[in-house]
Amino acid sequence: MTGKTISAYTDIKTAHRIELIAQQEHRKKAQIAGTAVKFFVGLPEEARAAWRQIEALGTPDEIEQISQEIAKTLLHAQYAIAHKQVVQELQTQQLGALETEDELLDAAVSLTR
Repeated sequence: MTGKTISAYTDIKTAHRIELIAQQEHRKKAQIAGTAVKFFVGLPEEARAAWRQIEALGTPDEIEQISQEIAKTLLHAQYAIAHKQVVQELQTQQLGALETEDELLDAAVSLTR
């Protein structure tokens, strides 16, 4: 992927968190920052404005609570997408020929391998 380098200013705490995440994920700091920027600019204008207001007016506990809610939403979406892909990949046409409970259990076991 071709890209463009930009410069960004952030506080020391955020810079340290970027360094930590980069180490944990074995990625470059620029990749972490780029992903964060891509996510933020992909939000609707109203959501970006709301986040700026939350940062300005919210307490650290409120910001943490909101971050946890965002994380739950992302994890739910990740699960839904993965579930959809698994369902699409299952070959359910074979299941119609199953007549006994043992055949059904054998088919279920083979699908999980």
